[in-house]
Amino acid sequence: MERILYLINSKEYNYHKRMAEDFCAIIPGNILDMSDGKAPAERYYEIEEMHPEVIITFDLAGYELRTGNDTLSLNNIYARYAHILFHRSERYGNDLKCRQNLSMFTFVTEGEDINAFRERFPEIPNVCEFVDVSYKADNEYERADNRNKIRSWWEGFKEEAML
Repeated sequence: MERILYLINSKEYNYHKRMAEDFCAIIPGNILDMSDGKAPAERYYEIEEMHPEVIITFDLAGYELRTGNDTLSLNNIYARYAHILFHRSERYGNDLKCRQNLSMFTFVTEGEDINAFRERFPEIPNVCEFVDVSYKADNEYERADNRNKIRSWWEGFKEEAML
């Protein structure tokens, strides 16, 4: 069984906790809320000590962890990554300009032009389209639909990223 870690920011994105719960229903793992006030260095070592095999981030939670020369600290943790963006790339500003390792996959919203995204952000090696989930699901039917889409996405991610 893979050791899965979810990085969320519930202070900035109030739907992260609910989405993480839906993901955990399909892909069990630990949830770390990056907005809980812990110092970045402390949080980095906490993540590193968990030895996750897969880290799934929502809306670039964890990108605030930077090295002294402003590179992404997550690049230094050996794991497979799925950075899931629930909004169009314009919302994330300069954070998408950070270099990512080959073990990182960035999932953009359905319908975003992946070729244009790759041209704008050449430091991101693996860009894929994410399934159309409702990040604001407000009833059990929508949440069940999300979980079915997450299950399908997870199977595809394992095939692609876990080789």
